Amino acid sequence: MCVTLEDNIAVRRRRWGLDRCNLLRGLPATLLEHIARHSTELNLEEGDALFFKNDPSDFLAFVIHGRIYKLLYGPDGQELIVDTIESGETVDETPLLDNHSHTFTAVAYSPTRVLLLSRRHFPSLTADPAVIERAHASLCMRLRQAVESLETMCLHRLESRLARYLLSLMRSQTRPREDSFEVALPPTQSILAAMVNASRPKLNAQLQTWHRSGLVSRKRNILRINDIDQFRCKAYLGRDAERPRARARSTAARHNA
Repeated sequence: MCVTLEDNIAVRRRRWGLDRCNLLRGLPATLLEHIARHSTELNLEEGDALFFKNDPSDFLAFVIHGRIYKLLYGPDGQELIVDTIESGETVDETPLLDNHSHTFTAVAYSPTRVLLLSRRHFPSLTADPAVIERAHASLCMRLRQAVESLETMCLHRLESRLARYLLSLMRSQTRPREDSFEVALPPTQSILAAMVNASRPKLNAQLQTWHRSGLVSRKRNILRINDIDQFRCKAYLGRDAERPRARARSTAARHNA
């Protein structure tokens, strides 16, 4: 097979993108070169689906640029965004570990570039213990996040859900100053509503209530939290977030005594 100059340029471009992926960072150069040569590039526009729930999990997808949301749909078409995949992340590491179908729909919510590696090229990855260890660590982290999200969605009212989500979003974003409590909101209220399992009218009403009370102020898509202590009380209903864990430890201690 003849390899052209254009092919080599494309491989170098893919290799540059793979070097930034958390799952692959620091792996042997020969392995990264193998992945770069056998992966294919896919450009998604906003709203394009990478795959749908119950599709076969026959490839790995590395996000090189852009953002992908993991979506679940209710019987009436309501969207629930259960996770966000940013640049440098893998959409789903599960295909490395089993052959089950996808458990969610993956949709691009901005122009996004991904690299796809077909299952037939997995053996080079699964033979490296570091890859499997990273895949397990990533899935464990996502499981913890899913349990926390399940607790929030099922057991807390909208005000608490929204406050918790915004605090987590603020922690993940770079702040200009340590005492600056600002958060960049998603591009649309529909996305934010899908993040916290709420309708747009109810979400907008809650934001307006906070704004009228002076708890928050907003300029375009930047939300400033004016009273961070009160906002945290809204998130955790005025209770110390550590208290349930403390109760669990003391119960276990009594059991072991």
